[in-house]
Amino acid sequence: MIRPLEKLPRWLIWEIAIPLTILNGWLFYKLFQTFQAPIALLVTATLLSFLLNYPIELLMKQGLKRGFSVLIIFLLTLGGIALLGALLVPILVTQLTELANKLPVWLDSGGEQFQALDQWLMAHQIPLDTSALVAGLADALPEELGQLPDQVLELVTGAADSVIGILVTVVLTLYMLLHGREFWYGLIRWLPGNWGLEVRVALKEQFKNYFVGQATVAGLMAATLTTVFFLLKIPFWLVLGLSIGGLVLIPFGDTVAVLVASLLLSFQSLWLGLEVFVVTLVIDQLIDNGVAPRILGNLVGVNPVWVILSLLVGAQFGGVLGLVIAVPLAGSIKRIFNDLLPFDELTIEGESS
Repeated sequence: MIRPLEKLPRWLIWEIAIPLTILNGWLFYKLFQTFQAPIALLVTATLLSFLLNYPIELLMKQGLKRGFSVLIIFLLTLGGIALLGALLVPILVTQLTELANKLPVWLDSGGEQFQALDQWLMAHQIPLDTSALVAGLADALPEELGQLPDQVLELVTGAADSVIGILVTVVLTLYMLLHGREFWYGLIRWLPGNWGLEVRVALKEQFKNYFVGQATVAGLMAATLTTVFFLLKIPFWLVLGLSIGGLVLIPFGDTVAVLVASLLLSFQSLWLGLEVFVVTLVIDQLIDNGVAPRILGNLVGVNPVWVILSLLVGAQFGGVLGLVIAVPLAGSIKRIFNDLLPFDELTIEGESS
């Protein structure tokens, strides 16, 4: 039996397939936008349950039933978060407010320090205009930094307004710990052929390696930087330590945070900004080279270009949450297509075999 599509020219098939693919992608995007809030809650609860599942499995290996293990880890996690919140949130809000009030003054007075640096560079015949460079960087900073005092109040108010969302996420995380495996397996089994198995294996491997490893490295980075900044009496030690450490979860996020933090502090003092940059760079290299390789495991390689593109798409679709899950999701998709649609690597012309 001759299939109808086989009678059509290949160019016509592509002209039909490409618009339909774009239309389906646009419809999916609109559907995602409509249900973005519940999807974000579900994804957040799934990620939290995914991370908490590892200590739960350790307790189960000691002979405890899963229900008791879930209850113990869940209560310990809630207690730890509540304790850290009670100890750190007041300090964090105070430092954010103080930073918001001092930032405009720093931006105004920082030019004098860089002018003095320019004079020193000119005396030593070094062709570098730091004042113009810093002025350009300051202009490139988001305009919202100038409105930071008002945004701190809005942030606190918004956090209070999102209590219901936090409670829903907590409850959903508990249910995902108890019944999440059945829920996701029930969805995945609808995929045709071997796609269900491949999707399950790829997602589990990529998200395990990325989130368990990155979350551990981010926590270690945040704790180390916060402690060192506190001991060195660096201003806003808690804000800087938590910000830089938390952005480890996003590729290149910690690098951007270090540069921004060093630049901001350099407006108060050039040596202070340099000190923060050097200390953070040393700690980052120690963790990246000494700890991270033993924690992160082996990820399916993703081309750096695809990493950047996945971050852009993730930010467009899901904001901060999209940035966090973009890379492991891209790695999962690459793994799935490599297993289900294998292809021979193209030989670059001129490359020696």
